[in-house]
Amino acid sequence: MSALSKHLRWFGLWVLVACLLVQMPARTIGLILPDSLQLEGFSGSLWQGQAARSRVVIGDKAFHLGYLSWRLSPHTLLFLSPSFDLHTRWGAQTVDLQLQLTPSAVRLSNVDTKLDVRFIRQLMPLYTGGVLLVDLDYLEVATDRAPKIAGVILWEQAVWTARGRDVGLGNYQIAFASPLEANVETAVGEVTTASGALIAEGRVSFSPSEYDVNVALSGPALDNQALHDALQLMAVPSDGGLRIAISGEL
Repeated sequence: MSALSKHLRWFGLWVLVACLLVQMPARTIGLILPDSLQLEGFSGSLWQGQAARSRVVIGDKAFHLGYLSWRLSPHTLLFLSPSFDLHTRWGAQTVDLQLQLTPSAVRLSNVDTKLDVRFIRQLMPLYTGGVLLVDLDYLEVATDRAPKIAGVILWEQAVWTARGRDVGLGNYQIAFASPLEANVETAVGEVTTASGALIAEGRVSFSPSEYDVNVALSGPALDNQALHDALQLMAVPSDGGLRIAISGEL
C-alpha cells in the first residue's frame, strides 16, 4: 500500500468520525452534564440542541426550569472542560448563563436570571414572594476551596405571604466581590436594603465546608406581630429588632 493510499484512508477515517460527531443526537448531552440537571424531550444535536423540559435536583427536591436550549463549543471537549451557553424559560422565569465543567470545578459566567422566589419554600418553611434577579459576572465552585463569586443578587417586591394578605417587606441586595484570581478562604456577600418596611443589613459567607448568615432586621414591618413571630423561628431579639445568625456545614 502506497503512502498516499494510507494518508487517504486516515483522512477518510477522520472525515467519517467528524461526520458522526456532527450528527450526534441531542440526548447525548446527558453524558456530559451533571446528574443533578435532568432533561426530557430532546431535539437538535449535541452541539446545538433543546430540551422541552428541564429541572435541577437538589437532595430530594426538584426545581423545574422548563424549556432549555444550549450551544456546546466543540473545541472545549479536547481540553476536558466542556463549555455551554444555556438558556431556560418557564413562564416569566428565565435563566441565561455560560457553564464550564472542569475535572476540579464548575464555573458559571455571565449569569442573568429571573426567578419567582417562591421556590425557596421547597427548601425551607419561608412563606415569601417576590422576584429574584441574579446578575453574576462569575461563580466558581470547587470541592477543595471557597466559592469565587462576583455580582449581585436582588430580591425585588419582597412580600411575606400571610394568611389574610401579603405583607410588603422591601427590596434587597446581596453583593459579592470575590476576585477570580485570588486564593480566598471565604466568599462574602454584603446584605443591604434598597427600600422597604423591613430593614436587613449584614453579611453571608461561604467556605469550602461551612456557611454563615448574620443579618440584622429592623423597621416598622416588625410591628406586625404575625410577621415578628414568624421571623423568630430563625431569628433572635437583638437591639430592639431581630438578628438572623445561622451557620452550619455544607
